[in-house]
Amino acid sequence: MAYKDRCERCGAALPGDASAFVCSYDCTFCAACARALTTGCPNCGGELVARPRRAAPARVGPVPDDDASTTHDPLTIRRARPSDAEAAAELFDEYRQFYREPPDRDAARRFLAERAARRESVVYLAFREGRAVGFLQLYPTFSSTTLRPLWILNDLFVARTARRHGVGGRLLERAKALARETGAVGVTLETATDNPAQRLYEAHGWKRDVAFLHYEWNPEPGPAPDPSAEPR
Repeated sequence: MAYKDRCERCGAALPGDASAFVCSYDCTFCAACARALTTGCPNCGGELVARPRRAAPARVGPVPDDDASTTHDPLTIRRARPSDAEAAAELFDEYRQFYREPPDRDAARRFLAERAARRESVVYLAFREGRAVGFLQLYPTFSSTTLRPLWILNDLFVARTARRHGVGGRLLERAKALARETGAVGVTLETATDNPAQRLYEAHGWKRDVAFLHYEWNPEPGPAPDPSAEPR
């Protein structure tokens, strides 16, 4: 069986001879992250046990560029490009259906295109074997008290066939990296009280807010605004 070569929490490299811990679903973590995960695997809740170490393979001559066992990460996280429009729209549409919205791939595509054109959001995609399997969208805002940028992690979705393989964790770590790169005070998110992903968020460093209450206001139902109208 091939070992996973990266920690699903921090992204650290884990060659076969490295100290690593796994659950029964083969979720893999470095020793430092395993010590921090006192409640077990953040994905399935299972116990984490030491992974048997494998001796590093002997090599003669230089390592070839296409050696997937050492140089290729099967999971790639990168910012969405114009050529990714269809893949991003598919995942975004599935995400919206998860929240009981009717399927509408065209509307999802238009929404993402508008956000990109106006630079109103940042979207990252996770690719496994060339196929997009994860979606992350963040909105920029500011913190008036700290006078610094702040990111809202608004949308996170992993395709059903790619779950329990560390995709969500890698996307969360990319959100944290974006905050560091932009000098932001942090990344905030909100989720349903019964969403099991809470364990994943907490495993990657997010803390539940117990000091502030969340309020919202919604206007009375009425005719939809004209998207072409200029703001007053």
